[in-house]
Amino acid sequence: MDYGRKNLNKNKAAFSNRKVAARKKFILSFSRAIVILVLFIVAGGVFYGLNYVKRLIEKCPDVRTVDISPSGFSTKIYDATGAEVESLAASGANREYATLDEIPDEMEDAFIAIEDSRFYSHNGIDVRGIIRAGFIGITTGDFSQGASTITQQLLKNNYFTTWTSENTMRDRLERKIQEQYLALKLEEITTKQEILENYLNTINLGQNTLGVQAAADRYFNKSVSDLTLSESAVIAAITQNPTRYNPISNPEENAKRRKKVLDDMLDQELISQSEHDIALSDNVYERIQVVNNAISGSSTTYFVDALTDNVIKDLVDQRGYSESQAYQALYSGGLSIYSTQDPAIQAICDEEVNNSENYAQDPKISFNYRLTVTKSDGTTKNYSEQTMLSYYQANNKAYNIDFKDEESAREAIEAYKAEIMEPGDTVAEGGESIVFTLQPQVAMTVMDQSNGYVVALVGGRGEKTASKTLNRATGITRQPGSTFKIVAAYAPALDAGGMTLATVQDDAPMTYANGTSLSNYDDHYRGFTNIRTAITYSINVVTVKTLTEIGTGLGYEYAENLGISTLVSGDNNQSLAIGGITNGVTNLELAGAYAAIANQGVYNKPIFYTKVVDRSGNILLDNSTNPTRQVLKPTTAWLLTSAMKDVMTLGTGRAANFSDMGVVGKSGTTTKDRDTVFAGFTPYYTCVIWGGNDDNAVQSSTSYSKAIWKATMSRIHDGLEYRDFEKPANIVEAEVCRKSGKLAVPGVCDNDPRGSQVYTEYFEAGTEPTETCDHHTVINICVDSGQPASVSCPPDRLISGVYIIGGSPATDDEPYLITQDQLNTSCLVHGVGGPYIFSDPVTSVWPEITETPIEEAVPEQVIQ
Repeated sequence: MDYGRKNLNKNKAAFSNRKVAARKKFILSFSRAIVILVLFIVAGGVFYGLNYVKRLIEKCPDVRTVDISPSGFSTKIYDATGAEVESLAASGANREYATLDEIPDEMEDAFIAIEDSRFYSHNGIDVRGIIRAGFIGITTGDFSQGASTITQQLLKNNYFTTWTSENTMRDRLERKIQEQYLALKLEEITTKQEILENYLNTINLGQNTLGVQAAADRYFNKSVSDLTLSESAVIAAITQNPTRYNPISNPEENAKRRKKVLDDMLDQELISQSEHDIALSDNVYERIQVVNNAISGSSTTYFVDALTDNVIKDLVDQRGYSESQAYQALYSGGLSIYSTQDPAIQAICDEEVNNSENYAQDPKISFNYRLTVTKSDGTTKNYSEQTMLSYYQANNKAYNIDFKDEESAREAIEAYKAEIMEPGDTVAEGGESIVFTLQPQVAMTVMDQSNGYVVALVGGRGEKTASKTLNRATGITRQPGSTFKIVAAYAPALDAGGMTLATVQDDAPMTYANGTSLSNYDDHYRGFTNIRTAITYSINVVTVKTLTEIGTGLGYEYAENLGISTLVSGDNNQSLAIGGITNGVTNLELAGAYAAIANQGVYNKPIFYTKVVDRSGNILLDNSTNPTRQVLKPTTAWLLTSAMKDVMTLGTGRAANFSDMGVVGKSGTTTKDRDTVFAGFTPYYTCVIWGGNDDNAVQSSTSYSKAIWKATMSRIHDGLEYRDFEKPANIVEAEVCRKSGKLAVPGVCDNDPRGSQVYTEYFEAGTEPTETCDHHTVINICVDSGQPASVSCPPDRLISGVYIIGGSPATDDEPYLITQDQLNTSCLVHGVGGPYIFSDPVTSVWPEITETPIEEAVPEQVIQ
């Protein structure tokens, strides 16, 4: 054989070529197999997809049986006893049908431009819109771009809510496929005009309005046929998101959306440039009706208004409904809603809020006013109570629109009209509306703290004439005053800040970190003061110093954990301690915070219903497992409760106290008495009441909040078994000094010139003090020099006294202070020597003090 190098290389090359060829053949065969497999999978997927779609379509009803008109089944609301309290009309709580010839072309065009620009050219589904929305979603990650046509939206709102549910992504996909199929079929047998008319009478347009006629009444107090282009654009702007684009609660967001409506109409050549510019320049929001304007012939209670708002929100958040679907389900879905309302407690609340005997003064009358004037040149100008206030407050800042009676209010309005209207001006048709309201107003929430049930709610004082009027318990925020001291300062201080009820702060004039001065509501400064006393008498300085010491961030965190959702980052400062916060709080959320303290530190979200059942008996929403969280230690909750008991028996809450039950409370009053708040609880219920003028005007009396709270809660508890608050096992007692919060020194702390400062305080086990008082000292004074005695002073020339060290002037401690400079000096009359500190104190005779009883507390001030 030839084993030469040349032959070996030749054989190696041949072998390598065979390997390469084999590899190529394998790759080719494998690739063919992969392609065949992929084609098989694709074919299988297409086959499965087609069959899947086919099965979904087979489930669809005959389109000829589909009713697209706005109709449905009435919803029933039941109270906690099972009695029916409300029936929501099947056609909607607030809908008035308008035919297409009554609806202006500009209104029709506005909705088509913003919702479905190819409405008149597509056959029920908009393929271009679907592709566009998909492309935007893939390229930007924003899948919020809608591709539903008006036809699809009509089916979604009026038909699919009656026979489909959407609990999962698969449910939503199936419903979308069925919706598109029925949209194609519906347009084969129905005209575009019929579809558009039903759509415009169906859509949810906020403020409990369904359809464009109801919206025209609600927002502009006129028929839909009289709406201008600008007003039509406002209403068309609402439909994508009725909460976000509501022209009353979010006018700025609505204005942005209105501009897009007008821009789209211009781009689609539905309006001219001049029409666009005139509409855009219209200050339409000045004439939109804001509050308490009757919007329908029926009226629901404040509780039911809050309840239905919660059901709508939960259907959206928990069931994946759109807002429009949620409204349709609520007002046309035949639901059964089982509320937490206790009818007996609700009746007591309503009666006491409206009982004139609970108010120190007669009510005043304010108004919500709207005026549209047509000028001689044909232009219009809008006025409201706010422009009226601005007009008069330019020269008189104290001017307000609270009058002694309705006649005086009307006279003021007529005088105002006479001043602002010029020759040739006329009041536009339907351009004036006045709604009168009692002042001061009141809000109240009563909760069962054990489960979070809202058993009664009052959103205003006086007759409620319509559904969805201003609900002051849930729909507005006001300053909580000193009730927030518990939430933002003392709860975190005791729970996580290393403090106790015995911890003292120096109650003396101070300034915030930004240089603003802070005072107590009564301009009285008590010197070293413990937290229990500060809570009892609502002492601002001690509260702010407490929060400052533990850190404002901790107070901010605890307020949020206690259910306060209205805080903003700018509230993370010292004024948080006394309720000086940017947006204020709602009455409902403040009640939830206090209910957590009443419930041994366990927070229950305030709820208005236990379950919502559809007309087939299926549970749509279930609150039986209301989630809870431990926000305070049980010991912290009990210690706060103990201190707030003193508020009721000794402090600022005495006027609200009633016997035969453990009662706890905290008062709150803001600067110039603009707000009066009282928050408190018993072992059974938590109740929070707010009072004030709607325009935030100064009040002459604030005592009515305590009077109403007492009258309401005493009646609620009449006949209930006596209960008190159970003390946790790990609460211990210790004898401490009021002036230091530390263990009392026998013969010293009990010999304070003002009387014994020794008392028994409660502590969480392990937090009781171990050190002795360091704010009291006993000094021997030489009567010949009036200075601390030296070792040379004759014993018969000495008197001993108990003094305060480390305190501040201008406080109750001032007469008993001895400074470090004084301690460092000694009598020079009898020679030089160190100070002689007497170790066995006797009864002090320096100085003689007469104790002055604490006066009746006056409303506390909050520096905001």
